[in-house]
Amino acid sequence: MPCKLAIPTMSLGHCWAGHSLDTKLDAAKSCGYQGVEVSYEDIVGVALKQLPHLGGHHHLHHHHVGDKPLELRFQLPPFDLRAAASTIKAMCKDRDLEIISLQPFPEYEGLIDAQEQESRFDLLLVWIGLARALGTDLIMVPANSLPKAEVTSDLDRLAQDFQRACDAPQSQEDPPMHFAYEPRVSATYIDRWEYAWDLVERVDRPGFGLCLDTFHLAAVYFGDPSSPSGCLPDGAKPLKMSMDRLVRKLGKYHHHQGHRDKVFLVQMGDARRLDEPLYASADCDPEQRPSTTWSRDYRLFYREEPRGAFLPIREVADAIFNGVRYEGWVSLELFNKRMGCGDPNVPADLAQRGLDSWHRLTSDMGWWPPLPQPV
Repeated sequence: MPCKLAIPTMSLGHCWAGHSLDTKLDAAKSCGYQGVEVSYEDIVGVALKQLPHLGGHHHLHHHHVGDKPLELRFQLPPFDLRAAASTIKAMCKDRDLEIISLQPFPEYEGLIDAQEQESRFDLLLVWIGLARALGTDLIMVPANSLPKAEVTSDLDRLAQDFQRACDAPQSQEDPPMHFAYEPRVSATYIDRWEYAWDLVERVDRPGFGLCLDTFHLAAVYFGDPSSPSGCLPDGAKPLKMSMDRLVRKLGKYHHHQGHRDKVFLVQMGDARRLDEPLYASADCDPEQRPSTTWSRDYRLFYREEPRGAFLPIREVADAIFNGVRYEGWVSLELFNKRMGCGDPNVPADLAQRGLDSWHRLTSDMGWWPPLPQPV
């Protein structure tokens, strides 16, 4: 089986909820994960614990790093963040866990405000330094979800922003930095893989490729959290057509070489069918779209049907693994309220749930043996 198992550190519990990175890495190791995506909030969390004058862990609780990463970033000098990243690299090495990416770098491309775009580019250079301190050459960049008044839909402009990122001297050092771009159902414009692929072709750089997240691939065609049914009308048909296009464009078959090498990362996830539409729910934030709330608070691991998972993720996975024939890291991404619960059992619980979902995936995809096993 050519795929390897990873998980984002944030998916094992938020650090601001009291879940230390040590505990989360131990949980990942004990369940047999081979790699982790280091979430930026955990770099901030480790940095704060290494700075006694900031009050350590209590300061971290007070500021809720998971909700406000950018504000906290500006309180910490890059030197302290890099020191924390180096510490995390050693922590992972001690547990034989490979750091596969730094994630997520949000709200980068297409900003209408030129000064703000320059500020984001400067921050990206800081992140490149953090990635190198971690020992990874991959940064995951989710598609921008800022309001339309703040971000352009001009694909050529978006491509220019990523060309600048790839061409920066800091990106060209050995090994060259790579950027995995993730289309999101909640994105302002790039909400499906077809649009993201158009951007990949326009950028035309070896260091720019795709992050395919099964939740987003399925949700944009199939799910509607503002509907009583939770589904878009006849969503299965357009989703199948999209997955057929994915296989034709990226897959390797007959004399067609495909472009599966431009898939830098696959993230596996599902989501819960809600009891009532989000617009009618007390859980719905009136300042954000229902798809954003659904994406942030109600995601599940692959095929957790007893917990309400309902998206056709198996069909999406089949297109990626058996159609495109992707080989590489598979990261089990989760976003829900359990991550912010202070229960000390959260990391172990989520790590085990992720492993159970991995075993379901290996069975569904016909992989054998269904490794890894807990250690």
